[in-house]
Amino acid sequence: MRTGILRIIAGKELRDQIRSKRFRTLFAILLIIAVAGLIDGAFSYQESLENYNEMLVAASEGETDLSYNYYEGKPSVLEAFNRIGYLLSTVAAVLGIAMGFDLITAEKESKSLKILLSHPIYRDEVITGKALGGAGAIALAMAIVIVLAVAVLLIFGVVPSFEETVRVLIFGGLSFLMVFSFFILALFFSTAAKDSGSALVLTLVLFVTLSAVTMLVISGPAITFLIGDPPEPPGSSYSYSFSTGPNSITSVSSSVSGDSSQEFDQEEYQEKMEEYRQESNAYWERRMAITDTFTLLSPDQNYQRLAFAVTEPGLEAARQHQGENAPIDLMTEPRDGLSTFFGLLGGLSQRIIALFVFPAAFFGLAWVKFAREDIR
Repeated sequence: MRTGILRIIAGKELRDQIRSKRFRTLFAILLIIAVAGLIDGAFSYQESLENYNEMLVAASEGETDLSYNYYEGKPSVLEAFNRIGYLLSTVAAVLGIAMGFDLITAEKESKSLKILLSHPIYRDEVITGKALGGAGAIALAMAIVIVLAVAVLLIFGVVPSFEETVRVLIFGGLSFLMVFSFFILALFFSTAAKDSGSALVLTLVLFVTLSAVTMLVISGPAITFLIGDPPEPPGSSYSYSFSTGPNSITSVSSSVSGDSSQEFDQEEYQEKMEEYRQESNAYWERRMAITDTFTLLSPDQNYQRLAFAVTEPGLEAARQHQGENAPIDLMTEPRDGLSTFFGLLGGLSQRIIALFVFPAAFFGLAWVKFAREDIR
């Protein structure tokens, strides 16, 4: 593979992507959604900061009746990015698919691919150059989004700290990986399909299937059907409510039934409670193993979980340390420091690896398919 030829093909692909009306239209939509979400998040951040400052003053005057916001700690500007995480996971995926579904099929249909390969150019240079050109366009789009996002924060008088700046950059990197994953997925189907229409349909079908199946499996009723209801403590009736989004924590509410027919002495009750705790831990471990396995297959789900860890490290720390079903105690969870933050991401290493493996696997398949294809 010759680097000079690779640069030429990648540069041409980058220019073609940026000049295309489809890319510019979708990028404009992405930009509008990101900026609008960030403006809303900036207002929310300023309100939270004012409430926190009021609680600091109240605490310094000896008041003990403080709001829960005080115990959550000082709000972070990254909370504003949490509002655009969901929107990016959908719109950015569409952007990646739109950029890649006709990279190869369009040249097949116009017969330009046959003419290109008649020159002294290797096939691996063509497919790799197109992937690099698309990656460059995606990186440029994400860089513009991040720069404008920081500019919006500065306009509102919000200056990110060094740690917050690092987290913003990581957020941009994760967003790039998510878009690039679906771009490579579309590139693979563009290589395997006969025409652009078939490539687009196949890519969308797989995208929707991954998202739908993942959401179905991790939803409360579906996973309860698979592994049954969670165990109930002795002498109590518990009601459970589940939240499946990446920025929500499962909550459990309980009410003691006071059933007089079940009267245990203290020793017997302690034994039953210990048995219940063991069964409950085993149940939630099975549940989390199933949900984690299925969500690893979906780049958008991995992105949402990782983006949530970047924007809401306190809640993610509580989720990792106490379990999905446990109550959150933010007062005991460390929130500050890059070492703490990177340790938090270390607990999500499987999702980070999956976000790299997904595009690498489909690019490998696209590379092999294109290298062996009979171009007529």
